[in-house]
Amino acid sequence: MDELLNFQNELLDKLVSGGGLRELAQHISTFLKKEVLIINPSHRVLVSTISNEDFSQGKLLKMAMVVPIPDRTKIFIGEQEVEVLVCELSNAEKRWGFLLVCEPGLDENSQIKTVAHQARVACVLELQKQEELLESNRQYRDAFLFDLLYGNMDDPAEIITRGKFWGWDLQLPQVVAVFELEDFELYSTDRHLLKILCEIVQTVIEALDMKAILFQKNEEVVLALPLENKDYHEGKAIFKMIINKMRALSEEHLNSREVRVGIGKKYTNPTELFRSYQEAKVASKLGSLLNDQNHTSFFRDLGIARILYNHDRQELEAFYGETLEALEQYDKSQKNELMETLEKYIANRCDLKETAEALFLHPNTLRYRLKRIEEVLEIDIKDFDTILSFMVAFKIKYLQKL
Repeated sequence: MDELLNFQNELLDKLVSGGGLRELAQHISTFLKKEVLIINPSHRVLVSTISNEDFSQGKLLKMAMVVPIPDRTKIFIGEQEVEVLVCELSNAEKRWGFLLVCEPGLDENSQIKTVAHQARVACVLELQKQEELLESNRQYRDAFLFDLLYGNMDDPAEIITRGKFWGWDLQLPQVVAVFELEDFELYSTDRHLLKILCEIVQTVIEALDMKAILFQKNEEVVLALPLENKDYHEGKAIFKMIINKMRALSEEHLNSREVRVGIGKKYTNPTELFRSYQEAKVASKLGSLLNDQNHTSFFRDLGIARILYNHDRQELEAFYGETLEALEQYDKSQKNELMETLEKYIANRCDLKETAEALFLHPNTLRYRLKRIEEVLEIDIKDFDTILSFMVAFKIKYLQKL
């Protein structure tokens, strides 16, 4: 009992002297003669005594629950499973994380479990102190980012100076990406999943050693990435690599939830960074409306859709009606599928063979349908301007959900 009391007092002494989580973890490890980790609620490593790169600070831990043994789980070191004792680090306010003790043995009433619970108080106090410091800094940081991303700052020198305070070099050209959970629901576990998504992106960025702006904002994760001396194709390749790594980690940590990503254009002047952010949001929204199966949309690649998106809705609806309403009405009255035929024909670049295969039709049947479309709409389907009008009308159909 005296030994445990001394151990707890030593932890509190380290806390008072400013030792931090690393010293706490090292002292717990030395006392127990076991490796220990302290992780946050999203299983991101805060500190570890394990001398393995997979468990360094910032790594996302791969864990598997083991039942029926309570307070136990397994972590994976490569392909090897290691059992750990789990001690929840929480108080009346919130869950702060977990203390993990590696290979604790089988005795549920062992000293290891008692020591872990004794250490919990010191760990929670330190985590709470760190969070208070972070929250204080976050308020100033978020105010700056709000002004930056909503175009409220017009002095480049001021932006660059304030960015340096947070470790960001805003003299470099920046590109903004927005990450969103598909079908996000605010009052659900999605809020926790969004936080995990932010930490996944952070893990990927840190591995690339890039000094990026990254933060969680309402229903999205925002990333501003410096891309000095990169042309469009090089920058696009970098983002695709980041997104692929993000998706690989998401399969493990986000319960197979789909993530949609929108990427804006690159801007060299920091006062224009807000444009890239707005473009990224539009790209994400348009990707969803246009049923982009890749779930990744680059604003620059959206073509005419990005012009139509911000166009007057009433005018777009009028154009759609003038172009396709007669065909819609004909289909309804005759129970035909000419609209689908025309849409597939346009989507397949007006290629008869590809369209027929896509619709499982004989080429002659397709030719008959196209001729009927010409008669109903009183147009020449080979006319370039007519084809362009159809392309625009079908874009409007999805953008406006007509």
